[in-house]
Amino acid sequence: MAQKYVVRLDEDQDTTLELREEGGVIWVRREGEANPWRRVALERVGDSSLYLVMIDSRPIELYLDRRRGGAIVTIGRHVFNYDVGPWRPSGGHARAGGRDAGVRRIVAPMTGSIVEVRCTAGQRVSRGDVLLVVESMKMNNELRSPADGVVEQVGVTAGQKVKQGDLLVALGRGESA
Repeated sequence: MAQKYVVRLDEDQDTTLELREEGGVIWVRREGEANPWRRVALERVGDSSLYLVMIDSRPIELYLDRRRGGAIVTIGRHVFNYDVGPWRPSGGHARAGGRDAGVRRIVAPMTGSIVEVRCTAGQRVSRGDVLLVVESMKMNNELRSPADGVVEQVGVTAGQKVKQGDLLVALGRGESA
């Protein structure tokens, strides 16, 4: 029997995933679509946050920062802040993860240095806007807003060193969001 989870990337974008295990093999698919079941394996590389995901024998490298209620996933220069919660029957499913009064915490996906801060407290931002740039392993990574909202707090300054999981920006919904 498959287990179901609600995965939320944005306030209004939920996806229900079904997972099942057969003979030690994990299979995943999106519910409600004609998507086939896909064989998935996740393997950590050493003691780092680097993981290798195999989807139907196709490898994908990603950095995974597990946190309560979800994960922050970095693939190349793209950062995804996922919340995960149990699926609930009868049309209403649990909110994936939890946010204090609509505040979204954007944390460092990796250890590095803040190169540039492109937002200020009180500033209205749109989904995809670059909030700041983090240098890690000689690569500049743009961290983008996961949703429309208002910057409530900027917790870093240019030149500051950060560790994976440190709070960078707190993003609120704003009055009209």
